[in-house]
Amino acid sequence: MESVTFTVTQGEGFHRLCQGCEEMPFTRGDIYQFNILEDGTAVVLRRVRGDLDCARHLIEEEPNTLGYSVTGGSQGEGLAYVHAQPPESIAEVVRLPRKHEVVLDFPLEGVSDTEVRVTMVSETRAVLQEALADIPEDVDVTIERIGAYPSNGQDVSGLLTDRQQEILEVAVDIGYYDVPRQATHADIAEQTGLAPSTVSEHMQKIESRTFGALAG
Repeated sequence: MESVTFTVTQGEGFHRLCQGCEEMPFTRGDIYQFNILEDGTAVVLRRVRGDLDCARHLIEEEPNTLGYSVTGGSQGEGLAYVHAQPPESIAEVVRLPRKHEVVLDFPLEGVSDTEVRVTMVSETRAVLQEALADIPEDVDVTIERIGAYPSNGQDVSGLLTDRQQEILEVAVDIGYYDVPRQATHADIAEQTGLAPSTVSEHMQKIESRTFGALAG
């Protein structure tokens, strides 16, 4: 199997930023499901973190929202189910499996509030290239990796994006995995220029993917 990993900018609308806030009161994480209905609207299941009451308010105020539900506990982490008019950039990507022999590897990774990282899988690289060519030119897509789809028994570094590999290398170099531990997420954030919360999310994905592959 072959795969391609790329980021796509989703723009404003469906997941618009909170206007007028100095800091984002909540963040949007991975997309677990994204289904386009016959009428062109979409239903999405996505991780949210932070002030969930603020998340409910912003989703409700978004003009493209048709219905929603946000569930979560006291730790400020939950799931948002949203029925809405989707951003066309993401919709174009989600439609690709209808026209090409490809599948999307869910969850789609929420890189930021404006970017989503997608891994697309197919039998051959030629099919992947055909699918990529079918994405309209006005959709902002950045290809990060193309090659064999990682599976158990392969080098676990192939499970990680370039950014995740960079973060892992920094973590190892500054002693995050030493015993006793010599560094924190804040130290990794300082070295990589990322926010500590972003580093924390990346580290969770890195450890889940690498440890899961080793255990398998």
